[in-house]
Amino acid sequence: MVLLFSCLIPLCSVGNAQENSGSANSGKKLKLNLGADLVSRYVWRGTDFGNSPAIQPTLSLSGKNLEIGCWSSVSTNNSLREIDLFAIYSIRNFSLMVTDYYVPETNGLPAAPDIRYFAFNDKNTAHSLEASLQYKGDENFPISLIGGVFVYGNDKRWGYDSSKDSTSATYYSTYFEAGYTLVLQDNNLDFFVGITPGAGAYGPRAGFVNLGITAYRTIRISETFELPVKGSLVLNPQASNVFFVLGITI
Repeated sequence: MVLLFSCLIPLCSVGNAQENSGSANSGKKLKLNLGADLVSRYVWRGTDFGNSPAIQPTLSLSGKNLEIGCWSSVSTNNSLREIDLFAIYSIRNFSLMVTDYYVPETNGLPAAPDIRYFAFNDKNTAHSLEASLQYKGDENFPISLIGGVFVYGNDKRWGYDSSKDSTSATYYSTYFEAGYTLVLQDNNLDFFVGITPGAGAYGPRAGFVNLGITAYRTIRISETFELPVKGSLVLNPQASNVFFVLGITI
């Protein structure tokens, strides 16, 4: 569903800055971010979506404290398609994010009663709206924290609460994550721990759902071109599952 709007992050990935443009009205610079990740698996918050390699493009426009954009994931076996719209407002080390996750199908089956894009009825829509808050420290305090909760849409019918399932009530699925970044020989290592406080989108009960480490490295292809590469070892204790994901950014 990635986080970001996995992002996107995860949380949200916002792509690589490719072009700057000026605003005629405000005189402030705008930045166009355009990029894509190629990943061996789409694993988001401890769950594998698509069961195949995936292509994940990002397009966003940012200026001053605000970024608005789109992130998508398409599995190579056509089992999952996701398109997310996001808005991020940042003040110093804090970012407030609103993400609209649109996932019409999972494993080739409809993910909601009404999978049309412009269907927004809370009981039937394939859209899920999440509000989240992130803190990201600087190099002197390399700690990151994020918390997010689904507040509208397709956070329903998980099968864990009969009273909610029978009325298509929202589970308000919630996720918290803490991370620590270690710089090792000019490469970053991100350690992360993610939990959910109750049954919902991430599992049948409260518990740890996303533990692991992500390593980042840049491979020099030529004097003018470098290829960012990342590898993640992800464990989901609640689901007794483990993943190793390799990704490159273009």
